[in-house]
Amino acid sequence: MAKKTFVQLVDDFSGESIADGTGRTVRFAFDGAEYEIDLSNEHVEEFSNVLERYVRASRRVSGRRKGGASVARSGGNSETAAIREWAESQGIKVASRGRISADIVEQYKAR
Repeated sequence: MAKKTFVQLVDDFSGESIADGTGRTVRFAFDGAEYEIDLSNEHVEEFSNVLERYVRASRRVSGRRKGGASVARSGGNSETAAIREWAESQGIKVASRGRISADIVEQYKAR
């Protein structure tokens, strides 16, 4: 006997089924707790629009930025570039991309 199992994504906000490609799971955190919610594309857009002004006014403290419809913040690279340049001038090995270790950042700020 063959058995097939299907997973149906359901919009947690409306309770309606979400067809393939018309919704997704959104992860977010608030007050130290992480949450996931399955939403249709319409509700993802609504959720993003509601949070947009708060995200723009906030500071990112962890996680990775993802491409796509996320809210972009401008600037922020100049200090990172300065830290990399300073580290290289001091003979400290630092990658040209990615996160700079906290130790190197502390050394830069203490100079």
